[in-house]
Order: sequence, then C-alpha cells, then structure tokens
Amino acid sequence: MIKSIILICALFSTAAGAQWFQSSGDAYIIDNDVETAREKALKKAVKNALLFSGGAISSLQQVNNGVLVENKLILNSEGEIKALTVVDEKQDAKKVYIKIKVDIEPPEKTCFGSTYPKSLAVTRFKLNNPEQAIPGDIHLINQQISKTLYNQLKLSPQSLNVRSLVNKPVKLGEKYNNKYISDTLRALSTQTDSQYIIYGEIDDLSVKFDSKNSISYWLTNPPRHFYLTVYLYDALQGKLLSSKQYRSKAPWQYNKHDAADLHSKLFWDRDYGQAILSVLDDVNYDLERQLQCLTPTAKIISVRNNSVQINLGRRNGIKQGEVLSLSYSSNYKDQFGIERSSQSQYQGAMEVIEVHETSAILRTIDSYPLSNIQINDLARIK
Repeated sequence: MIKSIILICALFSTAAGAQWFQSSGDAYIIDNDVETAREKALKKAVKNALLFSGGAISSLQQVNNGVLVENKLILNSEGEIKALTVVDEKQDAKKVYIKIKVDIEPPEKTCFGSTYPKSLAVTRFKLNNPEQAIPGDIHLINQQISKTLYNQLKLSPQSLNVRSLVNKPVKLGEKYNNKYISDTLRALSTQTDSQYIIYGEIDDLSVKFDSKNSISYWLTNPPRHFYLTVYLYDALQGKLLSSKQYRSKAPWQYNKHDAADLHSKLFWDRDYGQAILSVLDDVNYDLERQLQCLTPTAKIISVRNNSVQINLGRRNGIKQGEVLSLSYSSNYKDQFGIERSSQSQYQGAMEVIEVHETSAILRTIDSYPLSNIQINDLARIK
C-alpha cells in the first residue's frame, strides 16, 4: 500500500496592467515553404514572451486565430495578448528570423501550478518499424530524437525542471497500456527522481524511391514521412495523462543507398532534419501547455520527528517560509489490479524551513504528530 500526502497552499491572484515585451523567434524553411516557417517563427517569439511575462502558454491559440496585416496581428479581444507588432524580420537560405513587440496583459487570476516548474524525465523513444530506417541507415534516429527533445525541454526552466534522460528501452506506449503500467512508471519515477515521464514512438519513416529508369529519380528528392506519437505520463500517480500524434514529411536529399550521419550538422540542416526539429518544437510547446497549470507532486524522502524532506526544491519554485496545510491518502490495488485511493485530511500545517536545488525541508508549526507520514509517501502542492 502506498500512502500519499497532499500539501495545500492558498491560491492567490495579482492584478496588473498590460506590458510590452520584446522577443524573437526563428524557424527552419522546409521544402521552400517560407510562409509556414514565418508562422512558426512568430509563434516561437510569442511563446518566449509569454514565458518571460508569466502568461499562459495557452494564449498562443490567439496567434493561431489571428490575422497578420502589414506586420500587425489582428487579435480577438479575449485573451492575454492585446497587440502584436513585427519590428524586424530576416531570412536566409535556411531560416526565417522574427523580432516582435507584444502587449501582454496577464489574467487577474493566474493558475496556481504555473509558479512551480514540474519535474520530468525523457525516455528513449521507440522505432516501431526498423525496416523503414534502412534507407539512409538511420536506425538510431529514435535515440537521437529523444536526446534532442531532452535538450530542447531543458531550455524552458521557467516551466519545467528536466531531470533525466533514460537512454534505454522502456515498456511504455500503447502496447503496454495495461494494469501493470503503474509499476513501470513508479520504477521510472524512482530512477529519475521525477513526477512526469515523456515517451514517444516513431510510427513512420517511409520513403519511396522512383525507378532508376525514371527521369525523376535523378532530378527530384522523394518525400520521406515522419510520424511520431508522444505520451505524457504522471509516474507518481501511475497513469497516462495524454498522447498526441505529429505528422510531417520533407524531401529526402540522399540517394537510395547513401548513409545519413545523424550526428552531422548536414543532416539537421537539410529539409528532413529541419522537419523533425519543427515537429519537436511543436511537442515542446504542447508539453509546456499541458503541464503549466498542473500542481506538482513530490515524494517524502526523509522523516525526522516534526519535519519531513521532499524531493522538490528551488528549481521547482519552492520558497523558504511558505506555509502549507496537509492531507494524505492511501493508494492501493484492489483484487482486480485496479488502482484505488482514499483521502484523509491532516489538521496540522507545515512551514518550508530549508530549500535546496531539488529538495526542501518542511517543519510542523503546531502540535499535531507526523506518525502517519513515511518515506516514499507523496506530497502534492495545491
């Protein structure tokens, strides 16, 4: 039986007027599609501004629905972004670069979870059809993509606390979506000291070459597909939070029997590599948006008399002096292997008295005993 403790803080709101922020973004030009690259660069610039201002990533939807006219984005009136102007734009053979000035008015009530970067780990993605990797000899592309996404997510410390890359096969995904998956997730959580686990499956890398007798074989580059499914798990709760498919394709600028070097700048600068990076940008945005307002959960890693230590700390937004109320629950599997839980309210309160990078110490500020709290119990900030 696994018990969990829930730490609850009071929700607060702030009222603030609109502020102008300057930001920049860039995007690869894939298959000469400059307009799509421009849209992605604009979206990346807005995302950077929202992260800096503390706004909600979901406000990017306004950009998707807006209309850009003479370098000014016409937006609907509802939302955090009140105005947007492109102040500079450049383009070279590979990328579009955009600098913007954006007027952001954060909502009067921000989601509580946005102040706490979430602990997560990225696992090695799976290549579902290895035979499709024969053209180009890209059999290790799943490992390279996992590593690339891991490095991208680490660039968002305002909303994410990326702790580990698990570079070995894991039993996750649709094939292992059964009653035993919670055991796998909790083991990964212990190994990585993280709450959230990212996993992916590459479903399609196919490319079809024309016959050598065809003139198009020598004059054009065949399109190559890239289909990816990304799974987001809450490992401490032992459940899947979401899964999403991403699809793209781009010219494969290699001959049929050429080997592509996945570690070379050339591969990632060519259209197919740029298409993959563009998909990973979308994955990054979606993960940040899904996690932004969730309240993080921690493990109790030490219990001493009237104090406990949790595995969330400074990098997760925990601050010394915070006062937390507490409740706890017991999680268990029933006779059918289904996860169940029951919650009880703890009448005491706890203060954060010491904060480290990835842990914090909490002390009771009343006379209620901590007799029910044990190592590996769960603590949720709420």
